[in-house]
Amino acid sequence: MQTYLGTTDVEQISFMYNRNLRVHLIDTPGFDDTNRSDVEVLQDIAHWLSASFQDGIRLSGIVYMHRISDLRMAGSARRNLVMFKKLCGEKAYQSVVLATSMWSKVSDNEGRERERQLVETDAFWGLMCKRGSRVLRYLNTRESALDLVGYILSLHTKVTLEIQDEIVNKGHEIDETSAAHELNAEILRERAKHVAELAAAREDMKQAMFDRDHELQQIYRDEIDDLQDKILKATTEQQKLTQTLEEVNRRKEEEFSAFRNQISREQEQERERYARERQEYLEEMERKQDGFQRTLDEQRRQHEVRICEMNEEHRRAMADLADRMGRRPPTQIHVNLKAMTGVQMVHQVDVSYSAAMPSI
Repeated sequence: MQTYLGTTDVEQISFMYNRNLRVHLIDTPGFDDTNRSDVEVLQDIAHWLSASFQDGIRLSGIVYMHRISDLRMAGSARRNLVMFKKLCGEKAYQSVVLATSMWSKVSDNEGRERERQLVETDAFWGLMCKRGSRVLRYLNTRESALDLVGYILSLHTKVTLEIQDEIVNKGHEIDETSAAHELNAEILRERAKHVAELAAAREDMKQAMFDRDHELQQIYRDEIDDLQDKILKATTEQQKLTQTLEEVNRRKEEEFSAFRNQISREQEQERERYARERQEYLEEMERKQDGFQRTLDEQRRQHEVRICEMNEEHRRAMADLADRMGRRPPTQIHVNLKAMTGVQMVHQVDVSYSAAMPSI
């Protein structure tokens, strides 16, 4: 399992590690996805992990990706790490690789200092390292990526994550797992903060109305609307978190069906575009062929006219020569016009002439 910025759904990628071993990488979204809520991310991860576990698929290890270019472990990065720990459980820490990336974005000294802070702080990576997790660097090269995979393979272990044990072995629903409890607590904290901010904004709004400050009233009105939307979203997320695995499975099937229909529509549009472009191409070729044929016919006509002109010029020249020589015995002269016109034709010309051979 890998948390990485940019992934929007659980994806599987496989490659040949060597001639005899195929490795499957399972890429999962992080809890900072702008297109999916944290509840949906948790449900998607839980759905895949539990379904694969029931099918007999066991993980060899887990890679957690962290950008060393981040100034500090705060906000979404901290939430990602907390949820990662809850998903894995302490028993799986010895199969975890904590991989740092984006080393080209920082100096070597700066990167080492940030890496040291992560390892020495229990709230970050410290406790995980004490429980057997390994810190490695991903340098955006094939070799460093294979080093990550190679280390996991060298462990020769099969790991069961805490959320897999809770759902499959203990029969819990998603909202009963440790990860869901942590996420629900985070939602409650955020909701409580927004409720307090909403109360303060309403008091500010009252003061602005008393002062007849219309500009401030609009600012507080927008703030109140935004906070109400956030509170409503938090309530909706809490309700969604109670969905059973069966309900999540139906949602995933609906999403897959919608995705498949979208692919079908795109394929149909592509087929129509191809047919349209092919028809346009054939029509263009037909127009060019018609133009070429007209050009060829015109060139043939011009050649024929030139041949007639050359025959006439030749006839006149021979007649003039015969007149000058005085005698005209019949003979045939073969004129090869291919060299002159490019058209394979042999024209026979009857000429009578007479000439007195000079005596020597």
